[in-house]
Amino acid sequence: MSGGGKDWLLSILVLIALIWAAYVGRDLHQEVRIRQLKNAEAYPAYADLLPALGCFVGMLVAQLMWRPLFAVVARSMIPKKPRWSYPVWEAKIIRCCDSVFKCCYYLAMTIWCFSLLRDEKWLPRVLGGSGDTKFCWTDNYPFQAVSADMRRFYLTAVGYHLSEVAMLLLEVRHPDFWEMLLHHTVSATLVFFSYVLNYVRIGSLVLLLHGATDVLIYASKAIVDTPATRCIVASYFALIAGYCWFRIYVFPMTIMRSAWVESLQEAGPVNVFGWGYMNFALCMLLLLHMYWFGLIIKIGFVFRNTGQARDLQSNLSALELTTKKKDS
Repeated sequence: MSGGGKDWLLSILVLIALIWAAYVGRDLHQEVRIRQLKNAEAYPAYADLLPALGCFVGMLVAQLMWRPLFAVVARSMIPKKPRWSYPVWEAKIIRCCDSVFKCCYYLAMTIWCFSLLRDEKWLPRVLGGSGDTKFCWTDNYPFQAVSADMRRFYLTAVGYHLSEVAMLLLEVRHPDFWEMLLHHTVSATLVFFSYVLNYVRIGSLVLLLHGATDVLIYASKAIVDTPATRCIVASYFALIAGYCWFRIYVFPMTIMRSAWVESLQEAGPVNVFGWGYMNFALCMLLLLHMYWFGLIIKIGFVFRNTGQARDLQSNLSALELTTKKKDS
């Protein structure tokens, strides 16, 4: 599919996601209010989201401040190549800064999440636990107790995902804009809806799985333009292994199956509000996973044939064409 055709398809999917999320949000307050009246002590409150707004602002400011602080290091890591224009080089420096920031964030969040889940009965063996995903929907769902530590973790994730949407919209548009907008749209709505609808158990598994993979993704992005070939190759094979396990196997076979099948079997269709949008959003994530996995494989072939490591997903070298058009 051509770039224009791909962007057209992705923009349609973004529109569908926004319309469907708005449709779910229209009736969300009424459903949440009914649940709060039934059991106010065991159900999330809107006031809980205030720390998430603080985290959103904090994450946004922290990432913007991190760029100039780490840029000095990034420039020493990534010497300018003759074929790069200065706008392309600066974009690669910014990508390195952002990737280091995000790698550290996801590493901290993955460790935090696993420490909270390792003894829980809904953490399956494929994610390092000894439980079963069916317990995401038992224990009087949707009135499952959520620990204070899990609430803090989850609200941090809500704030961060909102900051990702804001960063994408504030930035100069890159070639991967539409795929990242689709990803951030479904991720932000999923994490928000999953908190207020108390899908915290299944949501925590999604966050753990994606966080573990994102550590490898952003570590690879941080060093892809450096001369450290051995580190690039090592990170590439680690990324292949982690991506295959977490996103190609565990995500659809365990997590999506639980959201699609076990939710209805254990909790019943009446209690699973927003079931359609939840599974649509998970399918969109899987679609993006498969597309990006294809690019990851292609990166290996490009490196073997040319000896050059490239981040085909971001495709920052395409900015060269835009620069030349403006200069002509």
